[in-house]
Amino acid sequence: MRSSRVAKRYARALLGLSNDRSQLEVWGAELERLARVIEMREIDASFASPVVSIIAKIQALASITEKLEVSFPVRSFTAVVARHGRIPELPAVAEEYGRMLDELMGRAPATLIFATQPSDADVRQIVDKLEQIAHKQIIPTIEIDQELLGGVIVALEGKTYDGSLTSRLTEAQRRLAG
Repeated sequence: MRSSRVAKRYARALLGLSNDRSQLEVWGAELERLARVIEMREIDASFASPVVSIIAKIQALASITEKLEVSFPVRSFTAVVARHGRIPELPAVAEEYGRMLDELMGRAPATLIFATQPSDADVRQIVDKLEQIAHKQIIPTIEIDQELLGGVIVALEGKTYDGSLTSRLTEAQRRLAG
């Protein structure tokens, strides 16, 4: 999902409501649950429909947040978002909030692409090295690409570290052709 300026503003506003990091984590989880519900096809279509009145949308969102047992601050926040006609933006707000919260907490997501399922020890070794590079806690996502011959490709903070056997062989071939 692509984040927007609006999503960033709303996410920053919610983050600014508390200095309690554990509370910010809870709010992020609640916002993520709410976003998953809003992204359901039928619900998304109702919130995006110009036929459904803004009052009906606000009431529906209030009902959803109540059923999800969302905390009062997040319920109030979503009510403001709804009054401004931005309910369809809530998934982007949740995504941006998560990104900002990770940054605040010193965390960075990384995608690790392997040819086969790696062992826990291999993942831990790579994560440890990445944490030394980034000076952040790494949150790994493991992907399998059977077209790789071996090694690993890592995507971290907009950079790609290619330690795959394919790239090593290509580099060796380039040097030999020299």
